[in-house]
Amino acid sequence: MPSDRADTRPDIVVTGTGVISPAGLGTARLWEAMAAGKTFFDHPGDDGAPASGLPWPTAVVDTSEIGWPAGRSWANASKYANQSARWAVAVALQALERAGITGETEDVRGGTIMAVASSGDELSDVIPQLASKFRHDSRPLAKFLHDEVPDYSYIRGIPSQLGQFVSMASGFRGSNVAAYGEAAAGGTGALALAVRLLETGELDRVLVVGVGAPLTVTGMAAFDQDEPFGTRATTGAGPFDADRSGTLAGQGAAAILLERADVAVGPALARFLGCEVLAAADLPTAAGLAVDAVLADAAAPPAAWWAHGAGSVRLDRVEAETVLPRVGNLPVTGSKGTIGNAFECSALIDTALAVESLDRGELPPVGLLGRPDPGLTGLDPVIGEARPVPPAATVLLTALNQGAQATAAGALLLAAPGEPAARGRTTDHGEAHA
Repeated sequence: MPSDRADTRPDIVVTGTGVISPAGLGTARLWEAMAAGKTFFDHPGDDGAPASGLPWPTAVVDTSEIGWPAGRSWANASKYANQSARWAVAVALQALERAGITGETEDVRGGTIMAVASSGDELSDVIPQLASKFRHDSRPLAKFLHDEVPDYSYIRGIPSQLGQFVSMASGFRGSNVAAYGEAAAGGTGALALAVRLLETGELDRVLVVGVGAPLTVTGMAAFDQDEPFGTRATTGAGPFDADRSGTLAGQGAAAILLERADVAVGPALARFLGCEVLAAADLPTAAGLAVDAVLADAAAPPAAWWAHGAGSVRLDRVEAETVLPRVGNLPVTGSKGTIGNAFECSALIDTALAVESLDRGELPPVGLLGRPDPGLTGLDPVIGEARPVPPAATVLLTALNQGAQATAAGALLLAAPGEPAARGRTTDHGEAHA
C-alpha cells in the first residue's frame, strides 16, 4: 500500500564496487572482457583444463592475483581465513579504495552485510585445527579461543565469520549481518537489507559483500539434478540463445558500497533507486512482484535491462515473460555467458557491472549468444559489440533463484549519478526474503 516513506527517505548512492571474477580483479576488467567478447570457461578434455572428469564447463578464478593485507593482526587472522575470506577481503578493499575510504570516521556509521550460502561461512574448516592445537596448549580454553579465533565475538553469535574479516578491512563497527541464500536472489536480499538500514537511519554507509566459492562435486551434482547445468560453453550456449541448454557454472566475489548521499565520502557512481527481493507461490509471481516494487513511482522508466540471464531454457523464458510485459522492448545484457553463475554473489557482480555500464554509457554484449530465441517475443539482447545507452539512463537488474523449486526473485533499479532519485512506495510484502 502507498505510504509517505517516499517523501522522507534519503538518497542512496553507490560509491564503491569491487569484483573478483574469472576475468581477473576489478569491475572494469570484467566489463571490458565482456565488451571484447571473451569467455572464461574450462572445457573438460581440453589441454590444460582441470582433470575433473565432470561434464560441466566452469569459469574459474585465478587465485594467484588475490593478496592479503599486511600487518600483525592480519597475519594472525590469516591462519583461519579460508579462500572465501580472502576473496571477501580483496573485493571489500577494492570497493573502499574506489570510494576513497581508508577507515571508519567518528561522525559516519558503517556496517557490513554478507551475501553467503548457508554451508560456506561457518567455522567448519577452523574447528578441527583448533581442536588439534588445543590438545597440546596450556592456555585456558577461553584464552585460547580469544587468541586464536580472528574475532572471538563470532563464537558468541555473530552470524557471519566472513563479515568479521570484512569489518577488519573496512573499520566499520556497525551491524555485521548475513543474508543467507543458496542462489542469485541472495545478493539482492543483502542489498535490500542494506537499503533498509540506510533508510531507517541506523547506518550511514553499508558495505555489501558476497562470495561465490568454487562448487564441490557434490554441490554441482545436486544443482544439476534440480536445474541442469550446461555441458558446453560455445557460441549458441549463452543466455537467451535458441540453442541454450543450461546454466554454466562460475565463481567469484563482489562488493557494493552504499552510502547516504548527504554524508558520502566518495563521489557517487550511481544512484540506488530501489531494491526488493521476494518469495511467492512460484517464481514468475515472485519476479513480477519484485519488478513491480522497484518500478513503482519511478521518476522514469528504465532504458536498459541487466538480466539474470541464467542460460537455462526454463529460467530464461520465465524471466523474459515476466519482465518484458512490464518494461517493453529494452536492450538487455547479462554476464553469465562470460563468467557463469556465481550463485549467491552473482547479483552483486551484475550490480557492479551495471554501475560500470552507467559510467561508460554502454551495455556490453551477452556472452556466447549467437541466435536469440525467437520464442522470447520482444527480447532485444545486445549481441557482438557494446551498445550505447542514454546519458540519463536508468538500468533495471533482475535476479532469479536457481532450481526447479525456487520461488524467490529480486530486482533493483540504478540511475546515473546526476539524476534525481526516484520515489518508490512501501509495499505490503514486508522485509526482504533471501
